[in-house]
Amino acid sequence: MLVSDIMQSRVTTATPETAVTEALGVLRTRGIRHLVVVEGDKLVGIVSDRDLKQANALHERLGEWTVGDIMTRTVITIEPSAPVEDAAHVMLAEKISALPVTDSGRLVGIVTETDVVRLFVKALGALEPSSRIDVVIRASATALPEVVATVQDVGAPISSIVTLPGADGAKDAVIRVATIDPRGAIAALAAKGYAVKTAWRGGARTERVA
Repeated sequence: MLVSDIMQSRVTTATPETAVTEALGVLRTRGIRHLVVVEGDKLVGIVSDRDLKQANALHERLGEWTVGDIMTRTVITIEPSAPVEDAAHVMLAEKISALPVTDSGRLVGIVTETDVVRLFVKALGALEPSSRIDVVIRASATALPEVVATVQDVGAPISSIVTLPGADGAKDAVIRVATIDPRGAIAALAAKGYAVKTAWRGGARTERVA
């Protein structure tokens, strides 16, 4: 999945001349935490709600400030064709929660940590009635296909599966099945020697199965 698939294409912007109080009002009205700052079609900065609140607190003592006085001028951006995981990596590495999306220098969207988390939740199938099975997959080229076939053979359709590196070359697989009773799948996996670490049945955690 690409950044263009999850970005918000309607971006709320300000200009460097926008008053801090006005910008803060826009954030509150829109329920957002960042304003992208532009001059014409050129991206020139970004400002957060924290920046605006701090500047607004100094308003009475120092006079009215504008967005241009406090904005971050060196803006980290990403292209719409970049993989979503690249956006997540950049935000994590740079400790930022929003990335303007630019195409040939033109602002086309913004992606935030909320967009990334929403995708993660969707990818894990947590938005649909289902059950989750955490299973250890041994280091073998045939292990994952066997696990998938085992679960499906007992009539438990897989809605999503995510694998993560585990210990000693094994992998931890998070399997979301479209059923509220995963006990058949758990028993079938255990019969083939797979360790099911934890399961959540229909949103409720079930017993640990070794």
